Amino acid sequence: MKTTQIIAAGLTAGALTLVSCTQSQQQYGLGGAAAGAAISAIVGGDGGDIAKSAAIGGAAGTGYAVYRENQNENRGAYNTGGDTYNQPAPAPQPTIPKYPTANHSDIAGVVVSPHEPYNKVRVTGFKPGDLAKDPTTGKIFVVPQ
Repeated sequence: MKTTQIIAAGLTAGALTLVSCTQSQQQYGLGGAAAGAAISAIVGGDGGDIAKSAAIGGAAGTGYAVYRENQNENRGAYNTGGDTYNQPAPAPQPTIPKYPTANHSDIAGVVVSPHEPYNKVRVTGFKPGDLAKDPTTGKIFVVPQ
């Protein structure tokens, strides 16, 4: 009778091991099935009881392995359903400093710098709105419309 019980427990444990997905689940399922079968055999159950105990132990072992794998993937974090995944804030755009606008002069292609000493600066080739530099002061200004 004991041989039949051991064979039934072994077959049940083997079946549970084969249906598990990962190696960890197979190991825990086999360990649980063996523990369930051993406990049932020690207590004095018959072949049916041992098979049932092995099945329950195998399922418990496999379930524990699945739980552990999920915890490892989530690093132990639980999603309570209220989590929001915010996009990172966009990088701040560089602010373009505002420069003063030069004044028109009575000569075409020449403007009056808005910076002291208010030199006349040739801006031939510049378009209105372009930035130009007063060569005397080194300060920047906007070419007028």
